[in-house]
Amino acid sequence: MNTVKTSTLESITMQMLCRLSQVSAGRGLWIGCWLGMLSLTSLSSHAAPPVPSPQAVLQKSVVDWVAKEQAVSPDSVILAPLDPRMQVKACDKPLAMDLPFGSYEKLRVRCAQPVWQIYVRVASQTRQASKGPSPGPSTPTVANAGPEVKASAAPEKRQVLVANMPLYKGQFLNESHVRLAEVDSKGLNGQILESVTQVMHAELVRDVRPDAPLRSQDIRPTVLVKRGQMVLISVGQAQGFQISARVEAMQDGRFGDQIKLKNKESGRILTGQVKGPNLVEGL
Repeated sequence: MNTVKTSTLESITMQMLCRLSQVSAGRGLWIGCWLGMLSLTSLSSHAAPPVPSPQAVLQKSVVDWVAKEQAVSPDSVILAPLDPRMQVKACDKPLAMDLPFGSYEKLRVRCAQPVWQIYVRVASQTRQASKGPSPGPSTPTVANAGPEVKASAAPEKRQVLVANMPLYKGQFLNESHVRLAEVDSKGLNGQILESVTQVMHAELVRDVRPDAPLRSQDIRPTVLVKRGQMVLISVGQAQGFQISARVEAMQDGRFGDQIKLKNKESGRILTGQVKGPNLVEGL
């Protein structure tokens, strides 16, 4: 409706200007005015579509990625609200997503140009139910068997990671501290860990009692490289040609983080990805 009103106003304005021009300059300028009015109307009706904001691009990219990874509909993926103080910059390259903490509770979004990273929480994702065979007829009840008693469903079991022993805040974890066990899924809350690899290079942020399931919010990646330390950087493939050198870490780094490094001999600044204690892979 606003477009129609604007076009009408522009047409009236152009007609008035053209009538004045006709009186002063003759028929030739009258035709030029009408051509200008037609061009203005054509441009108004073909306005460019609005460009999505960097925040909208980020949210859509995350939803599409989670939906593909979890084999669910994008409509079933709900993101937690972003911090309103967070400024999302436009990215010139496709956004990259990964799970540095082993769960969808905190998903990392990275941009290669310009370089930045943001953590996004997925509030929920509902897996699509598979279509199975239709249930058969119910078992008939025996006559005069007394009042009907509904049998309660057997508790659903789930294989999760539990503590092998008392674990304490700040403790570095390895495979000896945990084990897989089947537990009743009722009452499990949060993102429960289901693989031993999820606790490698991780430390506890709270105490965990024996046999208690471990959740993603119980751990965080361990600082494997500290600023100012000399670390080993490797460039190339382990099976083929590979170069290793000692360089200085210019910032702290947890497993999977990209950090800046300095070659003391040449003064050159390098970038590497943390792969282990004082171990970095060159990028």
